[in-house]
Amino acid sequence: MDTIPFSADALTLTANNIAIEPLLWPALTDRGLRVFLRRDDTVSPTYSGNKFYKLALNIDCALRKKAGAIVSFGGRYSNHIHALAALGHHYQVPTVGIIRGSEPGVLTPTLVDAQRWGMTLHFVSARAYRAADIGNLHHDLQHHYGSYYLLPEGGANLLGVKGCRAIATSTEHHFSGKPYSLCCAVGSGSTFAGIIAGAHRTQAHCLGFSVLKGEDTLSASVQAWLDELGCDSYQWQLINGHHHGGYAKISSTLREFMAEFEHREGMMIEPVYTAKMLWGIEALAKDGFWAPGSTIIAVHSGGLQGRRGYPELLT
Repeated sequence: MDTIPFSADALTLTANNIAIEPLLWPALTDRGLRVFLRRDDTVSPTYSGNKFYKLALNIDCALRKKAGAIVSFGGRYSNHIHALAALGHHYQVPTVGIIRGSEPGVLTPTLVDAQRWGMTLHFVSARAYRAADIGNLHHDLQHHYGSYYLLPEGGANLLGVKGCRAIATSTEHHFSGKPYSLCCAVGSGSTFAGIIAGAHRTQAHCLGFSVLKGEDTLSASVQAWLDELGCDSYQWQLINGHHHGGYAKISSTLREFMAEFEHREGMMIEPVYTAKMLWGIEALAKDGFWAPGSTIIAVHSGGLQGRRGYPELLT
């Protein structure tokens, strides 16, 4: 896809073109379950998955405000930073990345890409990063760019949530009239909230698989976004306990699961989000969570560039 639609209607039209592919997956199909993968990883090689949906309306807003730059936050292998830099390059909008816990002379492949696309990188300590405050950079940014558009980490703001509604509305376009479970990985809760908000109230049961350690750390965040959007009476559930050690952690068991899945289905997944969601889906299926005949749709949220942070996945 060469152009990025910014209006909500155009965003949905683009989302409608994403393939929703049936999976072989004997652990589910042998139990009488119909299972599909929504291939949002195919939106673009450089700004794929949920990051595309979270950034589209934000970039539109920045362009309309004639912002001199878009400034945001991320880690050394951040999918958000990677996608923002790519889109900034595409639309000739200067971008600035506030990078957590790294040094200017030590660039990951993700940051090399971002810098090549013209993103200016500023490196801060983990403590300063947690404050989510650009601090002394404010005056420098104003001097270089004039007004700038400040975007939260991961694109997790209301426009980002609204953009993610297209994932659900376009899925309904493919499965009109048939009940299904719509599953996605959850890190901040903003993508999941957008999916819930865009889903059919009675047709879709939305399941979010937390990638964070700890029990029920994200329900309040999801509900806060839904309250801000004025959504109520939606069917959704947060699933915990499938994090494999915590955010961005990967176990040998998960690596084996990924290798088997990729060999069987003929596609790549990444370990931080999609793999953990798929692991959780299989675990629920084995526990009899779904009745035979049920339809399950999982969202592949992209981020394959982040695999470069896991050398064990490159061999």
